[in-house]
Amino acid sequence: MRAENFFTEAEQERIHQAVIDAEAKTSGEIVPVLVTSSARYTEIELFGVVTGLFLGMLLGWLWHDPWESYRLNLWPVIGATFGFLSARIPAVKRRLVAKSRIAEAVNDRCMAAFTEHGLHYTRDHTGILIFVSLLEHQVEVLADRGINEKVEPGTWDEIVKTLTAGLKSGHACDAFCKAIDRCSEILAAHFPRQEDDRDELPNTLVTGE
Repeated sequence: MRAENFFTEAEQERIHQAVIDAEAKTSGEIVPVLVTSSARYTEIELFGVVTGLFLGMLLGWLWHDPWESYRLNLWPVIGATFGFLSARIPAVKRRLVAKSRIAEAVNDRCMAAFTEHGLHYTRDHTGILIFVSLLEHQVEVLADRGINEKVEPGTWDEIVKTLTAGLKSGHACDAFCKAIDRCSEILAAHFPRQEDDRDELPNTLVTGE
């Protein structure tokens, strides 16, 4: 499923309101991002084509009828097409991609999103990115140095686990809202809202391919 269609309009509004409520307690900024996938993984599609082509050639050879030689050319085409389409199925692609490749792709996309959405430009460097990549079933929480320097190592792991569990159980919206609220509590403990505070970043859920 594409990220833009993952949540209903009502659920997107809930997440939007959760960010507004969260930032009412702190001078920090929270940006939730949901992407369809962190990479194309074209190597898996190529693997599907090559594997399908080979199997098609094998079937064509095994079932070869001298009077129907066109099958020798037809089977490889069918096999390659089937292999390509199969490799594009999210569940299949996720199983074929190495875990290290997934981790690298998700981390790279998360870092890019952090920069793209301006979290490193906040006044006190207190931006927090809550990043979810649907294809890979991966969650990352990336915080700027202002807040990261004040919390214990592993602080964000708790939020990652909460959101991951919610995604797996079918309660993604609830989990997103809980993650946002927890980030707010952590931020507020070190960076409470100031009188001159202003909203530096959009409060809506950001979606992307």
